[in-house]
Amino acid sequence: MNVEGILDWLDELKRETFDRYDIMTVGEANGVSAEEAEKWVGEARGVFNMIFQFETNGLWNFKAGGKPDWLAYKKTMSRWQEKLEGKGWNALFFENHDLPRSVSVWGDDGRYREKSAKALATLYFLMKGTPFIYQGQEIGMTNVRFPSIGDYNDVPCIQRYWKDRQAGKSHEEAMAPIWRSGRDNARTPMQWNAGPNAGFTTGTPWLKVNPNYADINVEEQRTRPDSVLNYYRALIRLRKSAPALVYGKYGLLLPDHEHVYAYTRTLDGETYLVVVNLSDAGQTVSLSAGLDWAAAALVLDNGGLAGDPGRSAGGGGAAASGAADGVLALGPYDARVYRFGKK
Repeated sequence: MNVEGILDWLDELKRETFDRYDIMTVGEANGVSAEEAEKWVGEARGVFNMIFQFETNGLWNFKAGGKPDWLAYKKTMSRWQEKLEGKGWNALFFENHDLPRSVSVWGDDGRYREKSAKALATLYFLMKGTPFIYQGQEIGMTNVRFPSIGDYNDVPCIQRYWKDRQAGKSHEEAMAPIWRSGRDNARTPMQWNAGPNAGFTTGTPWLKVNPNYADINVEEQRTRPDSVLNYYRALIRLRKSAPALVYGKYGLLLPDHEHVYAYTRTLDGETYLVVVNLSDAGQTVSLSAGLDWAAAALVLDNGGLAGDPGRSAGGGGAAASGAADGVLALGPYDARVYRFGKK
């Protein structure tokens, strides 16, 4: 926790331990703002190479049936990107062991489960920083709805359940927030295959396996070209192949759009544009300013414009890239990555 005096201790830790080894360090840094981040991860004197910031965690707390506040998310992520530009490095993440499954909260784990999982992946994976993938996120694992509070291990959830029951709430009412935001959503065993316990263990796991493991598992997705798993692989290949997507400067577009997150990454005359529709409704946006769409190439998308995930659209031009003079018609949870400039 970021409290007064902690940097004195962390500076000593860095001096006496970290600096003696060729290591990479990441701090879980609750309470650190983007304005203070340079002290923690700055190239000149930062304690860590990266930190997991908690500002975005507070944006998960919207009620069932409510919509994600993408404007707040956009503002927060952009502030971190901009404050650390040329000074330090970001740790990029959507899920961890204390958060529910992103596709069940920020996406759509029903009709658009796979497509929205890919959209969320595209959104954060190509920002400036090192992307982290939490176990099961790469196959689109979802929240679980165990019927009994006895199926859960997380102490705060159990305490909350009984407090709500004592206050007169029904079982269903008391379970609702646990189903939506309980930490055990992210702690069910990894779903490797359709076998017993999802292939995780031959013994008894600490939590039950999510019942949807027969449909959502690594084995099923490994060889299917359009799976969430293979889309993550395509993102990794793309990022590794493009220095601009690692070191390029981040630039936010459409800052006031409630559903579309668009940003550029630019380095040495080459620009990549990342555009993601984060809603279950179609959106039309204009992104013509400063971009030569006649020379655009679509290099990745989750909706079929570029064929299989990771396959370049080849060639250039607006037609080949799914745009007309920078006007993009985006379907529900469409995600696209375009390249402009040198090849």
